[in-house]
Amino acid sequence: MLLLPVHFDENEWFVIIVLISLIIGFIVFRIVLPSVITVAILIYFASIGKWTDYVIGIKFKQYLALDTFKQDLYDWLCLGIAYPLVGYFFVYFMVRWKLKGIFTVIYILVWSIMLAFSEWVASLFHVFIYIGWNLMYSFIVYLSVLTLCFCYLKFIQRLYYELIEK
Repeated sequence: MLLLPVHFDENEWFVIIVLISLIIGFIVFRIVLPSVITVAILIYFASIGKWTDYVIGIKFKQYLALDTFKQDLYDWLCLGIAYPLVGYFFVYFMVRWKLKGIFTVIYILVWSIMLAFSEWVASLFHVFIYIGWNLMYSFIVYLSVLTLCFCYLKFIQRLYYELIEK
């Protein structure tokens, strides 16, 4: 059963505002990749977000997300909507700007910094409460996740276009 928040306070309001902003951005910025690749990217970020939050936040109790170690409705909104949409924007601009070589590396670094910064802002609203965790660890996780996403994107693009040609 999906739990409701322990307290409805600033962290839930923060999530609502972020979700609305991301959904509006998703509507404004049209898809630049085939739908099947877009869905694969959304699933990647939902899955990787769920896995990392479970392993780091719940299993190893390194941070609280939204009041508790148990996942509630707002955790699922973050995992199912916010994380995938943030990943969508990462891919969207990388593809739109046709980044290659060192520009891709710089782009991944900048996004990792931006995500760590946005996590810090979220922590000010008690979306994350760190126990044994700190933002440098988050930066490393974001760097890894975005680098893997880049490799995954290249793989599924190649696979998709090979299948289209047949």
